[in-house]
Amino acid sequence: MINNIKTFSQQKTHRLFVGAAKADITPNYGAQISGDLGRYRPVEEIRDRLYARIIIIKSGEKTVCIITCDMACINRNIGLEFRSNIAKELGTSLENVMIHCVQSHSAARIGEMFGNYQNILSPDLWWVRGEIPGYNELFIDRVIEGVRQARNALLPAKIKFARAIDGRCAFNRRFIMRDGLVKTHPKNCDENILYCEGTVDPEAALILFEDSDSNPIAGLLHFTCHPIHGYPYRYISADWPGLWSEIISKKLGGNNVVGCINGACGNISPFDHANPDFNSEKNLDLMLKYLTQTGEKLINNLKKVNELPLEMTSNIVKIPWNRPSYEIIEKAKQMLKKHPEPIFLDDKKERISWDWIFAIRNMDLIEKLKNNPDYDFEIQGFRIGDIMIVGWPGEPFVEAQLEVKLKSKSKFTIVGHECNDECGYLPTMSAASKGGYEAWGKLPLGTLEKATEQTIRIIDWLFK
Repeated sequence: MINNIKTFSQQKTHRLFVGAAKADITPNYGAQISGDLGRYRPVEEIRDRLYARIIIIKSGEKTVCIITCDMACINRNIGLEFRSNIAKELGTSLENVMIHCVQSHSAARIGEMFGNYQNILSPDLWWVRGEIPGYNELFIDRVIEGVRQARNALLPAKIKFARAIDGRCAFNRRFIMRDGLVKTHPKNCDENILYCEGTVDPEAALILFEDSDSNPIAGLLHFTCHPIHGYPYRYISADWPGLWSEIISKKLGGNNVVGCINGACGNISPFDHANPDFNSEKNLDLMLKYLTQTGEKLINNLKKVNELPLEMTSNIVKIPWNRPSYEIIEKAKQMLKKHPEPIFLDDKKERISWDWIFAIRNMDLIEKLKNNPDYDFEIQGFRIGDIMIVGWPGEPFVEAQLEVKLKSKSKFTIVGHECNDECGYLPTMSAASKGGYEAWGKLPLGTLEKATEQTIRIIDWLFK
């Protein structure tokens, strides 16, 4: 159900106010780095600090809070409670608070990946489920303080927007091989590659909030690509979204906060598998070089856009969890009966078989389904004048984002993935029919198509 929305004429007397702040959310040494399954990845090096960038947008009695985090993901249950607390601080509702994780694979996560089915995992194996003792509290405390700082820094604001096209940085990572099967991340220039399965979204964008004297207050960048340069190493990094944000913030000058909304990159990566000259070790530096060039173009092309009305809505679509088949469950039971202890793949006991991990995860899912058979798929929509910002959970395929942008009634549309929760990969039905790494998710096929259709309806409503 879409919330009631006031017409533009009712908003005309209000001004737009914007405040911003930045909170350091870098985990401590020894914390578990996310972005993997069954691999012990303690922090041994901090290459760059991680931040949560808070932007508060207010008009009249309406308030929106967008938080972009240099983080892997956030667990829904923790996210709901945290968003509720932020909403109370700001005098708004939970639905108007967006926590967007850029999904850096060299950063931490908030909350567990799965429960400890029948307490199989001993306390010393805390890292297997991904949750870091004490990190949740550190993250929450620092972000709440940042929210208060941003609220106290609210200023009358106007908005500028720019977009540019850059096809040098992101590539579809799924390939149809000559045997007809799909392979994700084939070896570079594999002679068995037949063709790339899908497309990319080459759009880069910048929303800039300025004060009445045209000084930058805050910005939101947009690009679409998996941040996986740090995988599977043991260093902390914000990867391209966080590093690009800092570069553009400095180029804008003054005291501003710039965050990045990473798009629907479930099938998009920075690795150009069909390029014989591609060098993965130097790719992050090259990507930042290109994005910096494009960022400069964005700054030079900024144009004033309407900042009002400020409208928002949140729509929950009930989706049944993708229940594992009887065969998969029986296989998991047999696996855990035969191997009640983790199956380690190395002498140091730092890597666990994915089959064993999937077994405990599937059994945990079956337990959870007894009390909660459906998933609340939350679609957030924020209209800021001529601009539309959409938030989806999980890792959607880029084709859905492109369809939303194509059919959007907004002049400028930005889609963010991993908003407020992780729910796994969301492939298109066409891609899933071909198989491959991302083809099976926690939610059933057709979920992405439902989300796409409902998102377009939301935008139609907000821009009617």
